Amino acid sequence: MKNALIILFLLIPYISFSQSEDRNLTFDSLDFKIIQQASLILQDSSVWNKNDDRECEDDIENKSYSLFCALFKASMDVTGEYVHRRAGMQQVRFTLEKYEDGRVTAHRLMDWNNHSNTTFEEVKMVLEEALEVVQTQLKHGK
Repeated sequence: MKNALIILFLLIPYISFSQSEDRNLTFDSLDFKIIQQASLILQDSSVWNKNDDRECEDDIENKSYSLFCALFKASMDVTGEYVHRRAGMQQVRFTLEKYEDGRVTAHRLMDWNNHSNTTFEEVKMVLEEALEVVQTQLKHGK
């Protein structure tokens, strides 16, 4: 029994990784609206918070948003809830990976947002590219 628990414990990261990193995403109109709203929230560099701590209450109060907190607020605005692995959120993460270039160690959205090489223009580009992927699937299916 003890060995079975140890094996299960060792397999947990692989089990959760495969579930949370499914790249065969299916979007709905809410995914489009969330990413679109996040892009509107990050309307210009003056509202971008380059020091994300994944705690969004202060970002919302200060109207200064990291990429993660803009997506969090957009999700709350559009759906009334935040779902961490929602398809649209995952698409932003997957799009960001194309530009990661060694900037991520643990939390993609936070690490990339906070990295000294990341620019506001790149943040907007990632949101726009993710939005295009969602829009294309919604128009044409998979």
